[in-house]
Amino acid sequence: MTRADALRRRAAILRALRAFFEAHDFVEIEAPVAVVSPGLEPHLDAFELRTEGPRRYLHTSPEYALKRLLADGLDRLFSLTPCFRDEPPSRTHSPEFTMLEWYAAGLDLHGLMDQTEAAVHAAATAVGVTLPAAFGRTRVRDAFLGHAGVDPWLHADANALRRAARAAGVAVPTQSASWDDVFFQVFLNAVEPRLADGPPVFLWGWPRSQAALARLDPADPSVALRFELYAGGFELANAFDELTDAVELRARFEADQAERRALGRPVPPIDEALLAALPGMKPTAGIALGVDRLVMWLLGADDIADVRAQPW
Repeated sequence: MTRADALRRRAAILRALRAFFEAHDFVEIEAPVAVVSPGLEPHLDAFELRTEGPRRYLHTSPEYALKRLLADGLDRLFSLTPCFRDEPPSRTHSPEFTMLEWYAAGLDLHGLMDQTEAAVHAAATAVGVTLPAAFGRTRVRDAFLGHAGVDPWLHADANALRRAARAAGVAVPTQSASWDDVFFQVFLNAVEPRLADGPPVFLWGWPRSQAALARLDPADPSVALRFELYAGGFELANAFDELTDAVELRARFEADQAERRALGRPVPPIDEALLAALPGMKPTAGIALGVDRLVMWLLGADDIADVRAQPW
């Protein structure tokens, strides 16, 4: 497939996605790209801009801006926008990439899975690709048990989880004292590769330490109300039943800032406008989907550079 062919089909996918959300009464938002707070995830870096006045960054996601608008009374909104993350380019990542992010008030996590499935089917239909009628839905805990032979929830510290994984035959070379580091190494070495063999699958119910901006499950606070969509062997999307408690969110932001300082990474400020807006936000589910990866998967491309107009 030539680049021209790939870009024509990419354009058809984008038209189909916009048509899908417009048909479901979503409002398209042009989120600001230059922001004061680009996100505080400890292992994610933003590009800093040289500006007069307050320091600004290229956003890593339109999340904060869209959530402020949800609090202003827009119950369904989406953004198709360039995003930027200062990470090395790879087969599945470009430091500049395209994100589709949307939020729906009154929707729970499983309703969002239904909606995501329908949107991806609409994109596939636009380029003549047939997908399974229903995607898989698997708890993270069950995926670890089935593919790695270990239950992370039964091992409270990094050493215990590392021993259990190695006993199950999983390669865990890291000596990190972080439970999350060991968890992700088990996931990357034993779980994620197995996901490439089957249909698209939603992995839901992540550990509370990986909640990010998701609510914890009231029925089981060890679990975050969050899912990721995997297809073609890589992550396509990340979704939350959104946290709307400003006090809890501030505590998480401050913990992220502390971890960034400990890692020697830049520490952007907390988005105070977002925290101020949260009390006006209804219960909402939201998701970020990597458009370039979606196009890669639907077109059978081997490299993200093959489906972008200008590779990084």
